[in-house]
Amino acid sequence: MIHVYGLVDELAELPPTRGLDDAPLERRWIEGLEVVLSRAETPPSAEVSREAVLRHAQVVEELMARSGAVLPAQLGRAFRDEAELAAALQEQAAQLVRGLERVRGCVEFGLRAVGEPGVEPEATTGAEYMRARLEQVRRQDALVAALHEPLAGLARESTLHRDAADEVRAAYLVPRDAISAFRETAERVAASPGLTVVCTGPWPPYSFAAAER
Repeated sequence: MIHVYGLVDELAELPPTRGLDDAPLERRWIEGLEVVLSRAETPPSAEVSREAVLRHAQVVEELMARSGAVLPAQLGRAFRDEAELAAALQEQAAQLVRGLERVRGCVEFGLRAVGEPGVEPEATTGAEYMRARLEQVRRQDALVAALHEPLAGLARESTLHRDAADEVRAAYLVPRDAISAFRETAERVAASPGLTVVCTGPWPPYSFAAAER
């Protein structure tokens, strides 16, 4: 069985870290793409262990530190052999090449922000309910404008999820030369009154690794 950690470009060298089940890492050219993988004699367990999650993440982070671009693979899928892996890569080869270019020279930052909730009157009519919903949207729009928009302006790409009336989650694909400015801006907006902000990173660009977005 073959476990894939990611596609890379300009990989200086394989990291000394071993892969899942303590297997050695390999770099292979398949369908014109450089793939970092490891092999196992048995299929992976249906239940992914914490150790496997941490080992996979460690390999991907070390690949990021040694590559011009890394498109991380999600943990979970295994391939029977290189023929099956080649077939999977061939199907999306062009999109994967574009994906590598998209994340080249970038890292990911994640953000979760919660604003102070407003006092919600109990809605007893349809009109009151609509007014309450409009107020929720207004507060969330203000949160996005105050926090997300300044950070998105420093990123090559970003994602935004509005989880609740007063909460947003976002991910940012940040060029390495903009990391300092991004962190400074995150610290500034996090200091705004009425906001609770958690910003994490830099990480490999998992949120931007899909073949097409």
